[in-house]
Amino acid sequence: MGDVFEQIGSYISEHGFKLLLAICIIVVGFCIAWLLGFLIKKIFAKTRVDGAMLTFVVSIFRILIVVLAALIAASVLELSTEGMIVSLGSIVIAIGLALKDSFGNLANGILIIINKPFRRGDYVSINGIEGKVHNIKLLTVELITFANVKIVLPNNTVFNGNIVNYSALAIRRLDMEFAVAYGSDMDKVETVLRKVASEHPQVLKSMKINIYMKSHENSSIVYAVKVWTNNGDYFGVAHSFPRLVYDAFEAEGIKIPFNQLDVHLDQLGQGK
Repeated sequence: MGDVFEQIGSYISEHGFKLLLAICIIVVGFCIAWLLGFLIKKIFAKTRVDGAMLTFVVSIFRILIVVLAALIAASVLELSTEGMIVSLGSIVIAIGLALKDSFGNLANGILIIINKPFRRGDYVSINGIEGKVHNIKLLTVELITFANVKIVLPNNTVFNGNIVNYSALAIRRLDMEFAVAYGSDMDKVETVLRKVASEHPQVLKSMKINIYMKSHENSSIVYAVKVWTNNGDYFGVAHSFPRLVYDAFEAEGIKIPFNQLDVHLDQLGQGK
């Protein structure tokens, strides 16, 4: 036992400074790991990402920093680190291959949070799937449809897909079409449509109201109506405007056509 203490004392006397430096490196590594974890939690807490996933990511970063500090400390003490590095490398490669898709979703989730193509509460379309953004997690994005259906999309799909954010801007244009029968008074039709648009409380009067004849169909003449509204009023205008137009057409005697087919019969002469 005395020889052991003597060897320890001899090592400390010969390598005391290196040992003290190595201890300081490990302590500093723990402090940096704690501080970085605290900063990550504080930053991502504002995005309302999943708490369990955030804790997992913070733990991974802290472990990596502590392991790096330990390797540096071992190098200072002139200990062999090749075996440790090889073992750690093998473990990291195995984990990386097993969680390749998850890491891809994680990386894209961080990019989504940084770039902010949408926020929680925005109404979006992602690869043709529409819904309100309910939650933005590090691995997935959750949408809630108007039918109250929850849709979970992996962040790889979200970030690499086509994103349409309907809530990004303050105002939106609503494009509508209305058909009237042939023989209608075209001036009256346009006047009625313009009156409905100008009197609608949610249509922005500061923006131009566009009304014009768009096309001649088989059974009708189609008018296009383009109005602007606040983003939050968009669906209210889209739902109420057609009813107001119908009532106005009825009051003014403007006919809304049914599909019809005209058949012309040519009277042939007598005989064969």
